[in-house]
Amino acid sequence: MARAYDIVNRIKTGNEKSKVKIDEEHEYTINTTKSAVLHIKAISEDESLDDMKRMDKIISIGLGNKAAKYIDSLDMPFANYVLIVNVIMAAISDEELEEVEKTAKEVAKTGKK
Repeated sequence: MARAYDIVNRIKTGNEKSKVKIDEEHEYTINTTKSAVLHIKAISEDESLDDMKRMDKIISIGLGNKAAKYIDSLDMPFANYVLIVNVIMAAISDEELEEVEKTAKEVAKTGKK
């Protein structure tokens, strides 16, 4: 017997864009499209990039070049850049930020991706 699956509401909800608010005046939509995710995955696995270049590229793809330039102009502590990257990773994997941070800490301790 054939079944019909109605996923209209799930797709509608899935199309809502996650956002990150950097400060009171700057909020950016996170790019969670398939092409952005594939690009971020490739950058995450590129061992020729140092951590800062990798993070800069992830921010540029995830939030756009304008956002990346603004964030870079803030000259924030390194931990804040890590936080922004973790927010992007949480959005593209549809996970809570705390879960992504927990995984990132475990990876840092073991040295495994």
